Amino acid sequence: MTEPKKLGKYEIRRELGQGAMGVVYEGFDPMIARRVALKTVRRDQLDRIEVEEILARFKREAQAAGRLTHPNIVGIYEYGEEPAPTGDAAGGTAFIAMEFVEGRELKDYFDAEERFPMAEIVRIMGQLLDALDYSHKNGVVHRDIKPSNIILLKDGTVKVADFGIARIESSNLTQAGSVLGTPSYMSPEQFMGQTVDGRSDLFSAGVILYQFLTGEKPFTGALTTIMHKVLKEEPAAPSELNVQVPRPLDALIRKALAKRPDERFQN
Repeated sequence: MTEPKKLGKYEIRRELGQGAMGVVYEGFDPMIARRVALKTVRRDQLDRIEVEEILARFKREAQAAGRLTHPNIVGIYEYGEEPAPTGDAAGGTAFIAMEFVEGRELKDYFDAEERFPMAEIVRIMGQLLDALDYSHKNGVVHRDIKPSNIILLKDGTVKVADFGIARIESSNLTQAGSVLGTPSYMSPEQFMGQTVDGRSDLFSAGVILYQFLTGEKPFTGALTTIMHKVLKEEPAAPSELNVQVPRPLDALIRKALAKRPDERFQN
């Protein structure tokens, strides 16, 4: 597969990474001299039965995420479709042009076991929750809040990525084209296939806060083990794993990770 030179009006500069269903490129908009990130979905990479459903959702989610303009959310500029060079209708590439951000994923910090001072944890979580509150008020649920979707810029600004696209971009597509989020960060209702709303994102944010406080994920193991723990078990209180954690945060985490959505923080 040769790398395209252009997608729509955007010049392709380089490949940034491989997604579950396509490639992410650095692009350039020559009209306004702006760098962009281009997330692509290639028709020929998808199951023929699912292709229309997935592309329709990719487009719908891009439209939903495109409504969100917030300093802590990676901006979406445009959805487009580039026909295959051969003119084959079954080929072609759908793409989303989005804000190009340079920073480090929170996952990198966690993987390197870097610890954050409490004031910094509060600041990062505050910006994450601001982004979620704004998106939920605009009717968009992320569904895959996890450290690799949270980018810290050089100046410390938090940027939440894959807003609204997460539902179809996760690497765990099931036969029906529905997505399992990332198991360690998924809410009980996601595991049970129930209706998911903003409180599911807040559960995932609670998992991230737990990881900030303790250096460990609250639910670990093989998929079935994680599922059992998320549905049935209470994780150890953060102050048991890190004596420097103020005790009131134990109660906050317990509420954030409540099994039932109506027992959690509602916003």
